[in-house]
Amino acid sequence: MTESSSNYASEIELSKQIDDLIKQHSGFKHLQIKFNEENEKCVNLEKKNSLLENELKETDKKIDKIKLDYENEIKELKQNIQQLKSENGQKDEKINSLEEKIKKANDLIEKKFVDLTIKLNNSIFEYVVSSK
Repeated sequence: MTESSSNYASEIELSKQIDDLIKQHSGFKHLQIKFNEENEKCVNLEKKNSLLENELKETDKKIDKIKLDYENEIKELKQNIQQLKSENGQKDEKINSLEEKIKKANDLIEKKFVDLTIKLNNSIFEYVVSSK
């Protein structure tokens, strides 16, 4: 091989290496663009994720508030029911007491009525006997 053919072979080899380098550089640029696109997608997904997490936290707060409101309302209703039961018991006691008083009053009236009937009958009998 002569020097010129050796130089020519070196130039061809150098040209191949340059072409390979250009292809690799182009591939690297392409990969860099893809990386940047994927990185941007990742950043956008992280933003969406953050927004969704905040929304979820707000929803959880609303649910907790509603739950607390209902728990308080249930507690209040239970207290009202207990109070109504207590008042109902007191009214039942009062009704029973009044029924007992009415029964005693009726018994007394009946006794007085019987006594008066007996007195009236005795008076009538005495009148009839004395008028004869």
